[in-house]
Amino acid sequence: MTPEEKETPAAKSALLPFQKRRQLERDIDHITQEMYRRNKELAETNKTLSLLRTIDALALEMHASLNMVCEHITEAITQATDYAFVGLLTKASHAHEELALNGWSGSAWLGKEVPPSFSRPLHMRLDYSWFGEMEKSKMISLKDLSEEELVQLLDCSHQDILRLKRQSKVTELYLTKLMARRQLVGLLVVGFGPGEQLQQSDADLIDRLSESIGVALDNKLLFKENQYVLRKLRESNMKLRTLDETKDDFISMASHQLRTPLTSIKGYLSMIIEGDVGKVNPTQLEMLTQAFTSSQRMVYLIADLLNVSRLRTGKFVIDTTPVSLADMVEQELSQLNEAAKARSIKLIYKKPTDFPELMLDETKTRQVIMNFVDNAIYYTPPKGRIEVKLIQTPSSIEFRVEDNGIGVPKHEQPHLFTKFYRAGNARKARPDGTGLGLFMAKKVIVAQGGSLIFESKEGKGSTFGFVFSKHRLAVPEVTTPIAPAKAKAEVRETAPSSK
Repeated sequence: MTPEEKETPAAKSALLPFQKRRQLERDIDHITQEMYRRNKELAETNKTLSLLRTIDALALEMHASLNMVCEHITEAITQATDYAFVGLLTKASHAHEELALNGWSGSAWLGKEVPPSFSRPLHMRLDYSWFGEMEKSKMISLKDLSEEELVQLLDCSHQDILRLKRQSKVTELYLTKLMARRQLVGLLVVGFGPGEQLQQSDADLIDRLSESIGVALDNKLLFKENQYVLRKLRESNMKLRTLDETKDDFISMASHQLRTPLTSIKGYLSMIIEGDVGKVNPTQLEMLTQAFTSSQRMVYLIADLLNVSRLRTGKFVIDTTPVSLADMVEQELSQLNEAAKARSIKLIYKKPTDFPELMLDETKTRQVIMNFVDNAIYYTPPKGRIEVKLIQTPSSIEFRVEDNGIGVPKHEQPHLFTKFYRAGNARKARPDGTGLGLFMAKKVIVAQGGSLIFESKEGKGSTFGFVFSKHRLAVPEVTTPIAPAKAKAEVRETAPSSK
């Protein structure tokens, strides 16, 4: 009979509490280990979340520099871990072709000395073969690399490499590419000392952090590039503003200098045409008339230039007097008839009767009328047709110049009334234009309380004009009271004599 068979029921019952106690101890040990494992996982998760919150906050801090963001990120990682070294290498811009150490933390690098105390700041060239591979992370042993390989990898001098090997406690570097929008924006470098190894939890943490760090660096690079572009735009705008002021000053000076001799030329031509200095034959008359028309056009151009100068200096003033707009249009068209005939263009104007006088700046309004009609003549092909209309309604008056000329391309119409702007087809048809006529026309009409009329279709023709409120420009009724002294004199003269 075996010992087990000889075991009595009493002996068996004595063993049961001992087995239960052993099983309970095993259960408690298992639960303790599971709790420890889960607490460790929770601590790792909290550490990761804390670092991610820090990185996100730095990404949103728009005033922090790229260097400052890199320093804060590396400092936060070393405080939350026990890594010997953490460094961030970044591009100077998205287009840059090398990475530079922009932030680091960890005393095991070179004691208390910062990495930029090398003969030059540490760099990594992007022609290093690993950057072209799909692999995201890589472990490098500094002891296994030759001096030449380290010089090529870190883009520094041989003296710097010797110093690194002699003073640094870092033996291995774990490199992780930082990507954003499928572009390489930087490199996260984690250094390990002797006897330290990369654990799977470390690899997971670094991989998780690399996504947020890549986004943070990308935001900073974009912000930095935008600031650079804005600074360059401001500088360009300042230069353009200075050039614009110089140009306006030159225009003002040249216009003042040209106005006096042109007035003399126009006056002498007028005297010759009218026969004040002798009879001229038809051929001479035609040529002199053309010269007079050209000088008149130059006078109007100079007036536009002077008005532009006055606008800039705040001296552009509207001086209104009662004028007959119907007569004014007729007079301006009489000066342009010869130009229209020379181009075989039919110029039509039916002068309205009983047209009211209006309070207008006569000189400036004449320039607008001349400009609209003159443009229509130049941009209407030979044998074309131009109709000038003056329309009166119960509440308004309209001036319209309708032609069947080249028109204005639709995409250029919004810019047509800006200073010095000319449509492409207009520049081809008339290379000598200035782009000031329509700009000044808008200023003159709006300053007098009116609105511009503009309709155009490329290849079909255009309509230019303006509309005014009759009530706004109505000539005020002036009643001149008799002065008291004059009234007394009139009473004395009309009073019966006492004689």
